[in-house]
Amino acid sequence: MSTMRAHRRPTEGFTIVELMVVIAIIAVVLALAIPSYKSVTTQGRMAGEINDLATSIELARSAAIKQGLTVTICPSANPTATPSTTTPACANSTEWNTGWIVFIDTANNQTFTTSGDTLLRIHGPFTGSDTLVYSSTAGTTTGITFNRMGGTNSFGTATNFGNTGTLTLHDATNNATWRRCVILSEAGNITVDSEQNSQQGACP
Repeated sequence: MSTMRAHRRPTEGFTIVELMVVIAIIAVVLALAIPSYKSVTTQGRMAGEINDLATSIELARSAAIKQGLTVTICPSANPTATPSTTTPACANSTEWNTGWIVFIDTANNQTFTTSGDTLLRIHGPFTGSDTLVYSSTAGTTTGITFNRMGGTNSFGTATNFGNTGTLTLHDATNNATWRRCVILSEAGNITVDSEQNSQQGACP
C-alpha cells in the first residue's frame, strides 16, 4: 500500500508595503469624499429649511388676501405648544430658527390669543445648528404682518415701496457659499435667493 503525501502551499499574505499603500489610497479617497458629502447634505438640509419658510410666508400672504384680514407670521420660542394648555406666542427676537407660527391677527398686534385669533400653521425649531436671522432696510423688526391687499408695513412705509425685509439662513460655520435667504418687499413680493442663484445680490 503506497502512502500519498499532501503538499500544502505556503500561506500568502500582504506585505507591510502593500498594506500601507492600501491605507494611503483609502485616506485619499476619504479626504476627497467627506467634504463633498458634507456639502451635499448641508445644502440639501438648508434648501429644505428655506423652502419651508418661504411656503409659510406665502401662506400668510395668501390667507390675508383670501380672507380679507390681517395675518401675521412671527418667530416663536414655543411654536409647538398646544393652544389648550400653553398658548404659542411670538418671540421678541430676530432669530427664527427656534420656529415660527402663522395666525389670523385680529387685533393687528402680532400677539396670538386663543380668544380671537386663528392659528394657521406652526413650524418647529431647526434640529441642527443652522441660524435664521431677520433684518430689514428700515430697522430690525421681529414679526411680519400682511394686510388684506397682501402688502406689509412691518419693515417701513416707504412711499416708493423701496423697503425690504430679509430672513437669512446660515449654517454653523457661516459658509457664504451655502447661505440662503428669503427677501420680502413692502408690496408682498417674495424672493428666495442664494449664492448659487442670486436674484437680488448676495444674501447678507
